[in-house]
Order: sequence, then structure tokens, then C-alpha cells
Amino acid sequence: MAEKIYSIKIKEAFNERCGCPICALRNLLEKDEIERILGAAMMEPDTRKETNRKGFCKTHLEKLFAGGNKLPMALMLATHMEELEGKLFKGDGKKAAGAYNDARRSCYLCGRMNLFMDRVLDNICYLYAAEEDFRKLLAEQPYFCKTHTARLLEMGEKTLPKKERLAFAAAVAEVNKAYMEQLKEDLDWFCKKFDYRYAKEDWKNSKDAIERAVKYLS
Repeated sequence: MAEKIYSIKIKEAFNERCGCPICALRNLLEKDEIERILGAAMMEPDTRKETNRKGFCKTHLEKLFAGGNKLPMALMLATHMEELEGKLFKGDGKKAAGAYNDARRSCYLCGRMNLFMDRVLDNICYLYAAEEDFRKLLAEQPYFCKTHTARLLEMGEKTLPKKERLAFAAAVAEVNKAYMEQLKEDLDWFCKKFDYRYAKEDWKNSKDAIERAVKYLS
């Protein structure tokens, strides 16, 4: 059942054709998870046990705070800090530094998102192998960001039949190559517009070329 739900969300994100579809999926899943944590999950013993133990990274603490539901967040933070107290103030400086580093790197939400994204990437590979329409849809994407390209290709190597792996990698590469070629063309034209010889020419699609390049490369 979970696989079917992920497949529906994947196709919806891919049909939007606006930026990296896997980023869009991740943002949607993260938003749903933040709402869950600040809602009913606050009273679930298993969830509270995990949030007490793992806590949250800086990015997810800020996103939880921005969620606006302060009471459940305060309750979670209070019990998490109680658990931290028993770990941070024991032993010498070396042990304490290790405990602080463990706490800094630990995040309940990051763990959940990694699990979700593994399932999403696995489903993308399955859909590519199983459905011709999805192969066409993948080829029509604007681009895949660097992080999700790497993870998608790794998942393809791990899950796809050998005969599908090269075709899958080539399809993803073709999407990104086309986007990079367009970006380079737009950046080149943007630079030329500062030459007096091109001052009266149209900007074409170059006005936001820097913003698009930064977004893609970062």
C-alpha cells in the first residue's frame, strides 16, 4: 500500500515539471511530517521516545518553530532536554565533546526523511522499469538537482536489472545535460548584454540566469 501511495505522489510531482521533482517530493513529505509531529504524534509514546532520544538538527528545529504550534514543541523540547542532561555532563572533556557532537548530529526528522526518500527513489526506479509512460515523463523533467541525481543513480545501480541501469543513467544524464546547456547559453547571453554592442538586443531568457544557475548548482 505504501508503494502505491508513493507512486501517486511521484507522478503528481513529475507532472508539475517545475524544477527538480524529487526536491518537490521531499519538501511535501517534510511538510507533512512536521505537521504530524506538531499534531497527533506529540501524544504517541513511540514518537516521543524517539524525539526525546534523537532531538532535531538546526534546520528542522527552525522549521518546527516556524510551524507555529508552540505547545507541542515546548513539551517535546522539555523532555528532550531532560534526556540530554543525562548524557552531556558526564566524564571528562573528551567524553563530553563526543556527547555534544552526537547530539549535534542526531535528528529524528532527518532519519525519517532519509527513510521516506529511499522509498521514493526506489519507487522511481521501479516505475521507470515498469511503465513506458513514466519513462517519457522522466525524460520531460526540467532537471534533477545534484544531490538527488546522485542518490537516484545509486538507487538505480542497486535496484534495477543490469540491462536497465545504463539506459536509466543515460536518461537522467540527458535531462541534466540539456538543462546545463540551456543555462550556459543563458549565462553567456546575460554576460553579452553588458557589452554595448548587444545593449539594444532582447534579454531573451537570461534575466534570471544567475538565480537559476545558483539554484541548480547549490
